[in-house]
Amino acid sequence: MNGWLRKYGVFVLFGVLAAVLLFVESAGIKDFDIFLGASHDLLAGKDIYTIKYHEWYHYYYDTLFALLISPLTYLPLYWANFVWLALNMVFTYRIWRMLLNYLPHASANHKRLLQVFLLSFVFSFHLWHKNIHLTQATILILWLSLEGLRQVGRGKPLWAGVFIGLGISIKIMPLVLIPYLLYRGEFRAATFAVILTAVFLIAPGLVIGMEFQMTLLESRWALINPQNAEHLLDVTERSFHSITTLLATLLVEHAGNDYTLDLKRNIANVDMGTLTVIINGARLLLVGLAVYFLRSRPFVQSAGKLQTLYELSYVLLITPLIFPHQQHYAFFFALPCIVYLIHAVVLGFRARTEGFPRVPAIILGLVLLFLLNSHFLWGAHRDLYDHFKTLTYGILLLIPCLALFPPVKVESYLHAQRET
Repeated sequence: MNGWLRKYGVFVLFGVLAAVLLFVESAGIKDFDIFLGASHDLLAGKDIYTIKYHEWYHYYYDTLFALLISPLTYLPLYWANFVWLALNMVFTYRIWRMLLNYLPHASANHKRLLQVFLLSFVFSFHLWHKNIHLTQATILILWLSLEGLRQVGRGKPLWAGVFIGLGISIKIMPLVLIPYLLYRGEFRAATFAVILTAVFLIAPGLVIGMEFQMTLLESRWALINPQNAEHLLDVTERSFHSITTLLATLLVEHAGNDYTLDLKRNIANVDMGTLTVIINGARLLLVGLAVYFLRSRPFVQSAGKLQTLYELSYVLLITPLIFPHQQHYAFFFALPCIVYLIHAVVLGFRARTEGFPRVPAIILGLVLLFLLNSHFLWGAHRDLYDHFKTLTYGILLLIPCLALFPPVKVESYLHAQRET
């Protein structure tokens, strides 16, 4: 019994805490109420992409998602939130299981696995909890992305296409996985993902009418088109974070809204044409850097699980950076990167190699912990953090950290640990 508690006690404790959080966070009117409102209006024949819910907010997800959650519109809001959050807890469990499975010999070293889990949970807590607190959908989208990639590894390209295609249909962001799959020579999985994305986008027409569905697709594109002026400055809400928002606040004077703090943050004042070129250039730079992290020629499969996690860490990390209109919860996509880096640092400390920079790693870790969790750690100044986009800087800082710990170096720590 004592052995079982030592091995699984922490996970049981997390399960109890998750259950408590589930009951607490199900109360109140949150973002899932917008989803339910859109679902109700969709079945009533309304254009859900032209309606503002709670006076200010649009529904951005696809019509299939609105149809899938329609049974929950018959429940009281508390219990609808409860069911949705319970599903998110399951998705969270699956995400961590899949990520930890990428680590070499993870199942053989329970202590190391527990350390990686606990530390990565601490570093990503705010990003995860923001999804739970607001009843958002990023956890679902990340699970669909990782599950699709797991199916690729299992040699099931059709199922990979199902999961990735559904994720793209719901929230577009997993679209970045298509070029990744093509680069890795997974042509069947990429093809199935593209085809099934189209199927998922059109399929609701079988329920609500094809003509109405085509109208809704046009309305949705008009809303989410990245070339829209509001997505260029991308500062309609103080809590927006992305490379678009960061560059707009740095390069345009008075970029903001009625609630922007009266504190200078721009270092230049360029026109909109110049800003567009700079933003698109920054996006291309982030996308181009993926080649460095892929570390092999095109159309060759990844060299092992750790290399795959390394690649996915970067691809998923930059996803919310290159898309406009992103809030804190979208950066839960950084979790694979956080897990990878925590694993690398844990191995580095335990290997006791002379080349591992222990003190800089601790200092950098504390900086990242604050930048990624500032809202949770010291929420009294959250408006200030959002004004100066501290979360965006934290996410950008993860990129050089990831570059410092390639799989070859991490594996050397693992070998050194075995020899000691």
